[in-house]
Amino acid sequence: MEIAIIAFILIMNLASILVIYKVLSNIELKNKIILIAIGEIVMYVILFIVYGLSSAGANEAVVNSSRQIILFTILPINVVCIESSLMLNLKKFQQGDIDDGQFRRRMALWLIACIVILVLEFMYIKDIQEGISNFGANASNANNS
Repeated sequence: MEIAIIAFILIMNLASILVIYKVLSNIELKNKIILIAIGEIVMYVILFIVYGLSSAGANEAVVNSSRQIILFTILPINVVCIESSLMLNLKKFQQGDIDDGQFRRRMALWLIACIVILVLEFMYIKDIQEGISNFGANASNANNS
């Protein structure tokens, strides 16, 4: 079962990279790779910070054991929802398809959407950690009885 979960997470992450690759269609390959790498790193760091904030007061064992699986499960969602729209708007602005005012409005809406998504993820991660802690506590109580 673990192999299936890891394979699914890997496929999701590769698919999210492919989405960004397609969004950056008219850009030189070297620059695409650089932008994709920077985007992935930035999204991971942001998620790492959100994970750290949501872990305040949580069971340390749960926090440490679930960190990577949770982060790499949520990462492709953020890449598709957040990074792809950012890259698309930046590309359109750079190519002159949208003017400065449209770009600013889109970036303001994008920032609001990012904040909403990150707050929802904060609550979701906190809920996952509490669920894992409760599951572990219930399993421990069942074994002790």
